Amino acid sequence: MRPVRASAVPGAILLLLWGTLAAEDFPGFSVTPPAPANWVQVQRNVTSLVWMRRTGRPDLSVGVAVLTQSMNRSFASRAEFVAWVTHSKEANPDPGRFRLVSNEVKPAEREGLATCVSYATVIEDSSGGPSAVLRLEVAGLSCLHPNQPRRFFDIQYSARTPAGESPPPDMALEGQAFVDGFRFTAPPSDGDWSLGPAAPPLGRRETT
Repeated sequence: MRPVRASAVPGAILLLLWGTLAAEDFPGFSVTPPAPANWVQVQRNVTSLVWMRRTGRPDLSVGVAVLTQSMNRSFASRAEFVAWVTHSKEANPDPGRFRLVSNEVKPAEREGLATCVSYATVIEDSSGGPSAVLRLEVAGLSCLHPNQPRRFFDIQYSARTPAGESPPPDMALEGQAFVDGFRFTAPPSDGDWSLGPAAPPLGRRETT
């Protein structure tokens, strides 16, 4: 998925406002949470942080997340990691429901992300039947911590829309700003990578 761009001035204003929000530190990384006026955190536990945007539409959902886990393997090269991420993003748990439309995975270009790859995946979801196919776009980073190569991170934003429709430009920009705000920090000195205590997720109604 390529981020949908708003016109230059609104986009610049949005990203400037995003930049005024305070980044928060977590074990091994920092990230700027989305603006609370439009977003609500729906999950925070030992392995994931998830925020959903209020969209005002039941057929449109937009979210951002950081997911982390310990890897039981290592990678001999960045190319091998790219291949592994590509395979992971193209795996289909339910071929009768999901159809992969496109998947682009490549080394991340931003400074400080030498152990990351960027990805953009588009999937069709036919859970609502042939007349209600949804489009799921997910874009972000898959990373290994530079000082702990078996600690994996996935930083993403996603949008689920009716087929043929893209997420509103302002929401796409907010999602990309979240991904762009990710930074690595030193590994936790106590070895505890937990992102937070387990908490029950909020219902979908609270995020629309």
